[in-house]
Amino acid sequence: DGRVVKQVNQDELGPMNIGNNISRWSWDGTDQFGDRLANGVYFYHVSVRKGGKSLDLYQTAGDASFKQQVGKIYLLR
Repeated sequence: DGRVVKQVNQDELGPMNIGNNISRWSWDGTDQFGDRLANGVYFYHVSVRKGGKSLDLYQTAGDASFKQQVGKIYLLR
């Protein structure tokens, strides 16, 4: 229905590996309050800020998986 179900900040992500930006964080299918979400398709958007300013997108081969900087996750249990 277009509502935000969870926001993740850098404290939750942990350290990022420079170059490939991989984190040990994984989504457990819950919302901001820890409640399990229903099966379905969930869209996500990643934004990065440093010093309060948004950083420019770094073009990679993985960009083809996104439309207008939005990706999707299928939640099935």
